[in-house]
Amino acid sequence: MNPHSRCFIVPGAVLLLCMRVLPAQTLSTVPGFLQDIGGQIAAPKQFSFEPQVQLSTQGTSDNGNPYAYAHGLQFRPWIHYDGIRNVTVTGAVSYIYYFTVPGTSYYRHPEWRFTTFGTLKQGLNGGSLYEQLRFELLSFRASNGDVQQLPRVRVRFGQNLHLSENPFKPYLGIYEEAIAQFPQPSYSKVHFQGARFFAGCGFEYEKRMIVLLGFKAEAEVSSSGSTVTLFYGPAFSVEYRFGKEEMNVKHQRTTAFKDF
Repeated sequence: MNPHSRCFIVPGAVLLLCMRVLPAQTLSTVPGFLQDIGGQIAAPKQFSFEPQVQLSTQGTSDNGNPYAYAHGLQFRPWIHYDGIRNVTVTGAVSYIYYFTVPGTSYYRHPEWRFTTFGTLKQGLNGGSLYEQLRFELLSFRASNGDVQQLPRVRVRFGQNLHLSENPFKPYLGIYEEAIAQFPQPSYSKVHFQGARFFAGCGFEYEKRMIVLLGFKAEAEVSSSGSTVTLFYGPAFSVEYRFGKEEMNVKHQRTTAFKDF
């Protein structure tokens, strides 16, 4: 097996181990859909700005339509710093509005999220790898009305494979991620919050627009620890590069930033 194949297979195997359901837990499968619209704006001194809007929808155990109900709407302005070799440092304050989904425990409430992370990227012949360490603080009201401040740590491994050098520059993007949380004991005693997997194909259009279409799976452990919900379904992203000048290659975002 060549090194490039191992780069794709090993992280995937780790993700499957992370998603293992314990005997005392029940597994619930829910189809869903994620749509992402964003922009890229270059700024002086190795900075770039990326406003982003995301909408997620889902079905239920009784309704297999991934577009049946709105799950959440997020507004998030990323600020990226690329002044360190092979490293991108990113920060954002985002607002998320969650909707009530009939027949589930998902309830209507807003959330503020404070995020910072670093992405280390390695170039390869015909592609690249990256590792990402993300810290988040989620601020929201639980279903009983109590205010919660929930810190999380996310670790992601990603791979990008260039498929062709034609003008559309098609590529294959994959990532695997594990999420740990540190809640107040009164809210939850669960520390391993879940795992995520994404695989998709993207391309450029006239050097200004990046389109990405893929499949996303997310295993989420309930606050009681008794249920693991597996969200799965299509994900779609469109991103436009503003400005007349061609975007610096270090500012070009990857699938590293595409989710809630």
